Amino acid sequence: MLSDMDMLQDYEKDARMAALAHAIIESDVLDKKLRVLVHKGLEAAMASQEKAATLIMARGDRP
Repeated sequence: MLSDMDMLQDYEKDARMAALAHAIIESDVLDKKLRVLVHKGLEAAMASQEKAATLIMARGDRP
C-alpha cells in the first residue's frame, strides 16, 4: 500500500517528466502559435512540480 508521501513523490516525478517532455516538444515545434501553447504547458508543469517538491521537502523528505 502506498503512503501519501509515496503518491506525492510519484506525482512530483510525473510533473518533472511532463516539464521535460514539453521542453523537448517546444524545441521541435516550428509554428509560433503552437510553440506558445506548448510553452504554457511547460510553465504549468514546472509550477506543479515546484509545488510538489516544496511540499515534499517541507515534510522532511526529498523529491
